[in-house]
Amino acid sequence: MIKKTMQATSNSEPTSGFWTGTDRLDSWKEIANYLRREVRTVQLWEKREGLPVHRHFHKRLGSVYALRSEIESWKRQVSRTGVHQETRSTAPAKVASRITIYVLPLANVTAKSERRRICEAIATKTLAALQRSNPEQLCVVSPKFPVQNGQSELPTSLMDQQIDYVLRWSVHDEDGRLRLNVALLFAASDSVAWSHTYRRRSSDFAEFSMYAADHIVQCLWLKVFSSSTAVPLAGHHEKSSSRETYLKGRYFWNQRSEEGLRKAIRCFESAIHEDPEFALPYSGLADSLTLLSFYEIVSPSEIMPSARRAAQRAIELDPNLAEAHASLADVLLHFDRDWQGADHEYRRSIQCNPDYALGYHWYANLLSARGQHEAAHMAIMRALEINPVSIITLVWAGVTSHLAHQFDDAIRHYQSALELDPQFIWAHMYMAQALEQKGDLKEALREFETTNRLAGGNNCVNAMKAHAHAVSGDPSSARAILHELKSAPSRQCMPSYDIAATHAALGDYQQVVAWLHRACNERNMKLFTLTQDPRFDPLRRRSDFKQIVNQIGLNQNAPAPAQTCVIRGTANL
Repeated sequence: MIKKTMQATSNSEPTSGFWTGTDRLDSWKEIANYLRREVRTVQLWEKREGLPVHRHFHKRLGSVYALRSEIESWKRQVSRTGVHQETRSTAPAKVASRITIYVLPLANVTAKSERRRICEAIATKTLAALQRSNPEQLCVVSPKFPVQNGQSELPTSLMDQQIDYVLRWSVHDEDGRLRLNVALLFAASDSVAWSHTYRRRSSDFAEFSMYAADHIVQCLWLKVFSSSTAVPLAGHHEKSSSRETYLKGRYFWNQRSEEGLRKAIRCFESAIHEDPEFALPYSGLADSLTLLSFYEIVSPSEIMPSARRAAQRAIELDPNLAEAHASLADVLLHFDRDWQGADHEYRRSIQCNPDYALGYHWYANLLSARGQHEAAHMAIMRALEINPVSIITLVWAGVTSHLAHQFDDAIRHYQSALELDPQFIWAHMYMAQALEQKGDLKEALREFETTNRLAGGNNCVNAMKAHAHAVSGDPSSARAILHELKSAPSRQCMPSYDIAATHAALGDYQQVVAWLHRACNERNMKLFTLTQDPRFDPLRRRSDFKQIVNQIGLNQNAPAPAQTCVIRGTANL
């Protein structure tokens, strides 16, 4: 039940555990040692029991800390509710009952009376979206009146009911802007599971309610269902030889090179030949074909229909296979541009296996494309929590920050990836783009040279390098590269999207529109980033650019990332 949160004090020595004279525990290992448990156990306690753990996302990748005083307070609260963590099973099992969230009235604390209409729109749209999000597993309880003046508290009549989370939110006027504070609390301990602050100028109010509702629901869904347990898998028992071949294929697939992807395809096809009823190789085949198109090695129209068929076959063989749903979602996102279908399949993947890192990793792409950068950050950080040494996930954590216009964070993620593999092509390539946005153009061009050397010459890299030349005041070099790219044999994939970006830097706006139309017709797999890619920021108010955005089905309701003021919570995923 909700209780008043006890204030942490730096001089309150706990009654048990190893004491070092400071209230702070700076890693999972220190927290586990303090509680005399394994790291995995305390991580599960955080998810399931509200163990107060805080995170830093901007200082050091994946760093966590906890306060001894808060842990001692949590232990006392848990002991009063009669929960015995030590006796709970940590084995995955299907969710037996629905999760209940009580939504407190949106507190109109200091906002002017004329803001009430906006408050009501935010509250009603958020409640409606929450109730639609997952009715089979989520029970949303809300008051009769969704907005009230002054602070709101959980009604005493509900104190003894089984409530898992409480959503507390409030609206404030702030120098002509509206500030919305949102916090998801663990009902048993009143500790924060997730929190976020939104600020919008009066010119953005008309679109703010839908944006805030969608964003809040995405973040709550990620937080709540990442703690759920996995759905049991189908009963097929594959041959050991086909599983070994499949795993070998995933090894090659993780190399993220053309040679590695083609070897992976051969392994997956061989595994399918050995055991046609084994679902995982179909998912691996779909993922390999998708990456060949995403990296502009093979035309999307040539192989993406085969990727779709492979993903669908995997789902037919095992409807609860997380990998299969994630594979189909990626096809829907990048090739079909079916944003709603992709969202459904990514969520299904996470529901099937909340510990499948790629489900979160790829879902972050869709969330970034929608401008839901906090939700995208939560998703990609959850993927890293599951697999903290995945090089490509570290790189994509950087891309997620890059699309949110947080270039310092992006660079830190790329540096972490390069510490694991100094030769990883995509880390160098995206590092170059982030350095360019930071204005370090000399170092950016050096990184592009390194990328080209490692890749053995790559049209996509050259198009990005041309953009760096254009913004550095060297248009002749940029145009020379563009001329060389456009003169390439027709059998080669054309990096139409990145060519359009370079024309934007050169001020050739008619060429930008022409090349973006070509990218649309070619089903270029990078178009999902169009509304957030900083290279296209100067064009966002142009009607011809908006027409292209509408053509691919991405709305621009989300404010430009650079205009979004965000305060991250202390207990995100």
